[in-house]
Amino acid sequence: MVGDIGATHARLRLADRQQWASPLVILPTRDFESGADLLAQAYADLGRPELSAGVLAVAGPVSADASTVTVINTGLVFDQSSAAKALNVRPQFVNDFYAQAASIPHLQRLQHIGGDSAATGVRAIVGPGSGLGMASLVPTGPASTGSDQWLVLPSEGGHGDLAPGSFLEAELWTVLAQEHGQVSWETVLSGPGILRLYQAMSSIWGTPPELQTSQEIVAQGLASDPLCHQTLETFTGLLGGAAGNLALMVGARGGVYLSGGIIPKLAPMLAGSPLRRRFDERGDLSDYAKAIPLYAVLDEHPGMLGARTLLTASRS
Repeated sequence: MVGDIGATHARLRLADRQQWASPLVILPTRDFESGADLLAQAYADLGRPELSAGVLAVAGPVSADASTVTVINTGLVFDQSSAAKALNVRPQFVNDFYAQAASIPHLQRLQHIGGDSAATGVRAIVGPGSGLGMASLVPTGPASTGSDQWLVLPSEGGHGDLAPGSFLEAELWTVLAQEHGQVSWETVLSGPGILRLYQAMSSIWGTPPELQTSQEIVAQGLASDPLCHQTLETFTGLLGGAAGNLALMVGARGGVYLSGGIIPKLAPMLAGSPLRRRFDERGDLSDYAKAIPLYAVLDEHPGMLGARTLLTASRS
């Protein structure tokens, strides 16, 4: 069994090495009181098969010796013993963006947004969804051999402090800081973050916020509603800043990949947005950053693809 369990949806599917072996099961994460209940429901929906292994990517920190994993934005807990009882096999838990990083060499649908597409080396992935995930992928084989061996380095960088890059962003930070104890990258670079950013922008404009969901804001922003459009422009600028910072921190000269459920929705505006400009604005290292390829990931469910990749690797 392969799973990608986020704060909004849990996606689970059967896999036979490098092929899918069942339809995709999607469950609303917040409908379950425990991780064991969610896994039991998924196992039943998949026909109660005899499993030989499992990899579950969970939106929360995962340590090598952890017996429990918590979905950070919901508090839903998965533990090894109850998971093994629910599935009749002991699954491997990984962070959701650990799985997304593992998917990078296998991605098929990428929107190239500048930089040298032939570049090689360390790669990084950052993705706004229910939260903001980050991870990096380090090649472990000699470059001359074209090795496809990789080491995934997990990260919780989305919870790092937001760094405003303009006077407007500094003003938005001031508004947000009055309501949040810490203004992190995830505070604004996520589905809930789009709504927070819109509300803060409304405050600066002196306009009551009329919209209540990020979906409405994205739809109206793409349709050129002025307030929503500036919200999305600011969102993409902040995302470019976060991605550029990540690229410098891990030396991701092989590329930075923008993933998560929000990116495909914003794909039509990314090339003309502040995203690439803000990625490149690295002071003395601006030329270094300009050479780094930037990609929007348009593949469906890359976390599932990465989890299947990890499952195959663990059984080879």
